[in-house]
Amino acid sequence: MESDQIEQILKEHIRLCSDMHELFIEEGRIMRTTGSPPDEVFLKKKESFLPVLEKGLEFLQRINEDPMSFPRGLDSLVDEARAQVMKLMLLDRENERLLLKTSLPPKMKQAFGKAAAGQVAKAYGKYGTSKAE
Repeated sequence: MESDQIEQILKEHIRLCSDMHELFIEEGRIMRTTGSPPDEVFLKKKESFLPVLEKGLEFLQRINEDPMSFPRGLDSLVDEARAQVMKLMLLDRENERLLLKTSLPPKMKQAFGKAAAGQVAKAYGKYGTSKAE
């Protein structure tokens, strides 16, 4: 594979990761503001990325088929692509936590809601401060 083709694939991958990052941010914003999981419209929008992601993965795998032909001048693009993927993974993990939180039944949400100021200290005060001998 030629250097120009590899460079184009990496740039397209970075652009796709950037689009996914915006989508993940929107997903997190929806869950934070509504307190509920994203609706079907958003999920369809997210699902529409799958064919593009699969095609991008296919191109990235083609680059890896012959690692000896990888041009070393593209290291900065590879680093940028790795950084984008790491940002996506962190954001996706945060969104998974939000999804779990928004999917809880109402009674569990109340039990795991935010603690009022001093509530934690008060709860620990019940157990006393004496040390076991």
